[in-house]
Amino acid sequence: MIHRTRIRTMGFFLAGWGLAWIACPTAVAESDAGPVVRRPDPRTGNFYAIAADQIIPGKIYSHFNPAHGRYVWAYALPEGGFGYPLGPGSTELPDHFDVTTSATETQALIESAAGSWLQESAREASKIWVRLGADNKWQVVQGRTIRSHFDLATGRRWEWHGPRRVVVGHLHGYLWSYRENDYEPVRVWPHLSQLGK
Repeated sequence: MIHRTRIRTMGFFLAGWGLAWIACPTAVAESDAGPVVRRPDPRTGNFYAIAADQIIPGKIYSHFNPAHGRYVWAYALPEGGFGYPLGPGSTELPDHFDVTTSATETQALIESAAGSWLQESAREASKIWVRLGADNKWQVVQGRTIRSHFDLATGRRWEWHGPRRVVVGHLHGYLWSYRENDYEPVRVWPHLSQLGK
């Protein structure tokens, strides 16, 4: 059984600053019971460990990922466990997270963080999204975007066009790396100019 443990983040949430929404520490912190699944409190930036029977399938949590040796964000799966870890640049709707605040409180915090984009998004009938930064912090996107994921496990990118999930490719395949706030194609095969050397 995982005990309800309070875990303080290195980053923090301050809606008044207008950008940071949920922060997740990159340092590994494990309890005596082993790695924990955590649920954020967006008001304070603290994380709370939750028991397996409290995890809601289809919601995003911060959990320890042994393959990456750190806490990552991922969707809880209906059969248990977690989907692929979300990498930097991933965009999501705030209501996809299981947070400690009520829906009303969460909406108020998001609206506060959205700043001037709130009125513009209402005029355009556009949703408010959050994006995961390289620092493992979710920030409100100040503009139009779509749902997208960068899968840390495979290096693939996915976008949703309506209900359809589509893999994002490039001239050399489907693998990407993330550097300096942008995606770069990964070449698996050598460039033709390198052959024969």
